[in-house]
Amino acid sequence: MRSRYSAFVLRLWDYLIATHHPDYLNGLTTELLQQGPHPAWLTLEVHESSMQGDRGEVFFSAWYKDSGKLDAICERSAFLRENGAWFYTEGRHSKPKLPGRNDSCICGSGKKFKQCCQRG
Repeated sequence: MRSRYSAFVLRLWDYLIATHHPDYLNGLTTELLQQGPHPAWLTLEVHESSMQGDRGEVFFSAWYKDSGKLDAICERSAFLRENGAWFYTEGRHSKPKLPGRNDSCICGSGKKFKQCCQRG
């Protein structure tokens, strides 16, 4: 999951396609990924992960800013291991929970959320 998040940040579209299970691409291509939108990624929070045999699951929030507004992709992603390599298959999205006003900002600034990204 962390490598796929990094690939989104670095816009490594070929890597994202290569680590996406071919049976689950549903027409996704490098060209479609290049079209965007391309938000300003801030951080990845992995909330939990599990593995049973060749199946894995990761629950995460990937925080970003788009047009100055803070948001996140909050997803429970499924992975499948084939020939020793892990592939993303599909994900179930949920609504992200913003930090509280006095919590540390998710962007890593060290400021309180209300003094940082909440003001955005």
